[in-house]
Amino acid sequence: MTTRHLSIGLTTLLLAACGDDGSNVTATITDGGQTSDATTDDSGTPTTTQTPPTSETAPTTTDPGGTDSDSGDTTTAGTTDSTTAGVTDTDGTTLPDTTGTPDPVCGNGEVEGGEACDDGNDVEGDGCEPSCVPTPVCGNGEVEQGEVCDDGNTDDGDECSADCQIATPAPVCGDGTVQEPEQCDDGNQDPGDGCEPDCTPTPPECGNGVKEGTEQCDDGNDVNGGPGDFCKNDCTVFVPATCNAPAEYAVCDDALNLADKADKTQVHKAIGICNDNPANSIQITDWSFNATDNASWQIAKGFGSYTYDHDMDANTPNKLLYSPREGDTMLIISTGTISAPNGNGIVTQPPNSQSGFVGSNANPDQPESMPAPMVPQNGSNGGNGGTPFKGCDGVNDCSDTLQYQWFEIADADPNDKLWFTFKTTVPAGTYGYTFDFVFCSGEWPTFVDTAFNDLLVAWQVDPTPANPMANPPVEPYTGNVTFIPDPNDPTKGLPLTITALDPYYDGPGYTYAEPQLQGTGFEQHACSDWFTAKGGVQPGAEITIGFFITDMGDPYYTSTALLDNFRWDCEGCVPSEVDDCGVMPPM
Repeated sequence: MTTRHLSIGLTTLLLAACGDDGSNVTATITDGGQTSDATTDDSGTPTTTQTPPTSETAPTTTDPGGTDSDSGDTTTAGTTDSTTAGVTDTDGTTLPDTTGTPDPVCGNGEVEGGEACDDGNDVEGDGCEPSCVPTPVCGNGEVEQGEVCDDGNTDDGDECSADCQIATPAPVCGDGTVQEPEQCDDGNQDPGDGCEPDCTPTPPECGNGVKEGTEQCDDGNDVNGGPGDFCKNDCTVFVPATCNAPAEYAVCDDALNLADKADKTQVHKAIGICNDNPANSIQITDWSFNATDNASWQIAKGFGSYTYDHDMDANTPNKLLYSPREGDTMLIISTGTISAPNGNGIVTQPPNSQSGFVGSNANPDQPESMPAPMVPQNGSNGGNGGTPFKGCDGVNDCSDTLQYQWFEIADADPNDKLWFTFKTTVPAGTYGYTFDFVFCSGEWPTFVDTAFNDLLVAWQVDPTPANPMANPPVEPYTGNVTFIPDPNDPTKGLPLTITALDPYYDGPGYTYAEPQLQGTGFEQHACSDWFTAKGGVQPGAEITIGFFITDMGDPYYTSTALLDNFRWDCEGCVPSEVDDCGVMPPM
């Protein structure tokens, strides 16, 4: 070794002993195949660290402490080949393998690592999948890869679908959702409220005064039918032998041409008057239908788009809220225009399309009077008024509900008038009739308590002579039938306007954004629920019936009525008992 090499070696030992304080700058020096790092400290004095030539074998340190605990040597003779399974220390200990184990190869026919199977191919569905897991078997009761559920069968309609891809939780009675096999679910566990704790309908209780389920009637008394009692104790209707009204009515509106506006007889058929024979239908004469604008009326199989579970049976389709009450169709009349029925016979209208300056139609505004035989003047007390429903003069309105509305509120200004009338003879032993209706209006709520108050009137003329001495007294009624009880005076009625209906629209009717208004065109406004109106008549009388709708005060903001299910009523009602006749609001 030369003196220069010896000097470098000593310098290297000194550097190893002193270390680098991190403040030095290092450079590399090459000398005859050897390299050395020359470091200059802050004082400018260079120091070097020698690196062995690449042709020499570097010693391998086996003890991180720098001293072997057995021999005191700091190095071993050489390195172990990197391809061997491990490294052996000088004390004979085998160190962990750092080279890693080869990953399993799915498809090589050998089950390795985390593989559950390996059939040597990548064919799906042959027992072992290309991912080396067993092929799932739907219906074996085990949830396997790719399955959402497995209930041990391949049946649809239970808690797991036939292909094991859809899990359906078991129904929970009381969660408010009807699921098979539940027949109803009202969201509680209260018995006797319509849906029992086992999610079956509450059986009707005959005699509680509430018509429920399949009951035909329920008058809440113990009288088993007879004079003055038309409901038997089994909640079926008692029909006195003297009542000659039809027991079953013919259906005559199941094949109507909804687009045919020339045949006006379709109108009375749509509301349930078939004019067939006395045993199965109401007989009428002198039919007159008055509407210049054919778009102001429609015969339809439904109105709007809202449906509901009408029979609490999840297996039957839902029913339109506004659908016929009998037969296949109903009549829709309007102070504006109505969209034609779609291919399914249903009238649906754009949202909120019946409000604003859109209500006018081509129906007449003149003369500024009600169409005959209707008259708005008070007709009670022999025509002097003041005793509503009593002492009818046989010509004017015995309800005394129209005069103030017509003259004082609306200034006798009807617009867009539509009406129809007919005559019929009341069957023997029959004391009344009923019909169902809905009243919607774009005027609500803006024009409540104003002159702009669209009006719907059903009118009757009963020419029977009065006989107060008879038992019971004969009190024939002529006047407005669609009156509704005055909440401020139960002895009086109010005409059918948005002002009178205002408290009923909020409930049980529908207003603003309630979903029941969808497709009606009255979104953000109001429609009633179905109402029933009752008229009281005398057996054997030839009566006149009329219906009339008009826009009061201006021709704008549409109002629409649905009419259906005109029927005789053996029991009838007494007009002087305000809560017995007139409009029967739904409970």
